[in-house]
Parts: sequence; C-alpha cells; structure tokens
Amino acid sequence: MLKFENLKKKSFLAAASFFVLLFAILLGSALSASAILHWAQKPVRSGYYAVFLSNGQAYFGTVGDEDDKRLVLNNIYYIQKNPEGETQNDMTLLKLGNELHGPEDMMEINKNQVMFLEKLKSDGKVMQAIQNYKK
Repeated sequence: MLKFENLKKKSFLAAASFFVLLFAILLGSALSASAILHWAQKPVRSGYYAVFLSNGQAYFGTVGDEDDKRLVLNNIYYIQKNPEGETQNDMTLLKLGNELHGPEDMMEINKNQVMFLEKLKSDGKVMQAIQNYKK
C-alpha cells in the first residue's frame, strides 16, 4: 500500500509540474505576441503636421503611411520667402505640385532626414493659410 501511495504522489507531482510548465510557456508566448504587436503598430497621426528636415526645409501636410524608415506626407505646403522681403509677412505659403517639374502632392521622406514633427493647431497662421488656399 505504501508503494501505491508513493506512486500516486509522484504521478500527481509530475502532472502538476507539466501543467505549471505548460502554463508558463503559454503565458510567455502570449506576452511575447502582445509585445510584438504593440511595437509593430504604426503610429496614427491625424490632422496637419509641420515636418522639419535636416536640410532646413519645412513641409506642412498630413501624414499618410509611416514606418521606421520612411514617412509619407500628403496635402503638402511649404513656405517660400519672397526675394526682397525682410519680415515674416514677406513669406508665401505654396502648395506642392505647381513647381516646374510638376510633382504629385505626395512625398516619401527618409526618416533619418526628419529632425522633428509638430502637430499644427487649427487656429495657427499656417493652418489659416491652408484653409484660405482651399477656398
């Protein structure tokens, strides 16, 4: 009878160990999958942004697709200083697409050239100029 009781205890311990190990593996897998999905999600940016590049140029537009290497900008505007202007009022907001080479209104920007992005407020001067351009 004593051998049968030892055998039952060993079987119970083996089964319990198996289920604890299985639970740990499943939990680890679930946490890993959750972390991967979290980090793999693309940022969602709505509204207009100012994109400042390392060459000093700034573009204003909506962010489309984005990953770790590139950023796609749509509805693009940029500021051009008037040749003889000396004040901030001597700047003009231009819509991308009217240049001599006739680019489409979409730009793929290499992310290592992006210094930073700023979300534009709806009541800012650039947004007001964009709204006036759309009218």
